[in-house]
Amino acid sequence: MTERSPMLPPERTRTLALASAFLRGVAAAGLGLGSLAVLVTVLWISSPYPDSGPGGALRAAAAVWLLAHGAELVRPDTLSGVPAPVGVVPLLLVAGPVWLAH
Repeated sequence: MTERSPMLPPERTRTLALASAFLRGVAAAGLGLGSLAVLVTVLWISSPYPDSGPGGALRAAAAVWLLAHGAELVRPDTLSGVPAPVGVVPLLLVAGPVWLAH
């Protein structure tokens, strides 16, 4: 005989499902950003001439993560002095999932 849990009202079930989906999304975003931050930090450490401190490396990781998710970023420091949008999606971040799907 199997044990059955008590029936919850539909609104409580929906609330629990939404909370679970939200927490899973936050965990997935955190893991994605964390893995990219580790990669950028390792590259920053191994760089012979790092330009900025670890804060700059983490900002770069966050910017690449946002770019990979379709956010529009603007680079204020250009040679001409005019802010320029960064519109190229990093193809390296797309190569992994495409290879796994293949």
